[in-house]
Amino acid sequence: MITKTHAIALRIDPFSRTSHVVSWLCPDKGRMTTLIKGAQRPRSAFLGQYDLFYTCELVYYPGVRTSLGILKECTALRPRPELRENWKACVAASYFSDLLHRLTPAGVANGSLYRFAGRMLDFLAQEGGNANALHWAELKLLELVGVGPSLTACVGCGSREFPTAQVAAFSIPRGGLLCQSCRNQSEGALVPIQHDTLAMMRGWQETPTPMIAKRTACTPAQRKIMDKLLGGFLAYHLESSRAREIAMEMLQG
Repeated sequence: MITKTHAIALRIDPFSRTSHVVSWLCPDKGRMTTLIKGAQRPRSAFLGQYDLFYTCELVYYPGVRTSLGILKECTALRPRPELRENWKACVAASYFSDLLHRLTPAGVANGSLYRFAGRMLDFLAQEGGNANALHWAELKLLELVGVGPSLTACVGCGSREFPTAQVAAFSIPRGGLLCQSCRNQSEGALVPIQHDTLAMMRGWQETPTPMIAKRTACTPAQRKIMDKLLGGFLAYHLESSRAREIAMEMLQG
């Protein structure tokens, strides 16, 4: 049965000399893939209608025996050309799209995640690439898929008492802060986090846009802690990927 939806292109892979397989993020289908036959032919109706970071309207035939659909029509709705004109914006959008692709389950509808992805790509297109904005996006994305790090209460006992005289500790395996008592009984990787960095990350979790994060002046020490905490947390939940490390190095360099 032919189906219509809106979708954001997250990944494009070659299928043959003239065809592509595209991974999309849709509001009603979650992540899905379609085959675009003859996409690279000189007179293809698909030329210029899709690319990475595009929001498109799709008309397609869902797969019958596989999850791979067949694209019939594609119309570019929001191409975001700025992401191909500003290299830092392109770096940030590429990593963000890769993270979306790896965190989003196939076939599970999530309209909030789709809208968030579109807003974040629009922000990067307008404001350019920024390491702080990507940290903010990681926090929000993890929250939207249900595995957001707990930065307000101890994941062991629920205590919210974290004396400023002590350095807090974040447990990578347990996904949140540990109080001093639970920390002493914990096993697995712990990331020490200073209270100024913790307060900053808590604030970013509460703000609805990445603009405040972008405008925050982070010290090298604060950025190093955030990189270690979020990088370690993502590596624990996902297969290892160099995409994050490369993107952060380029944006912070």
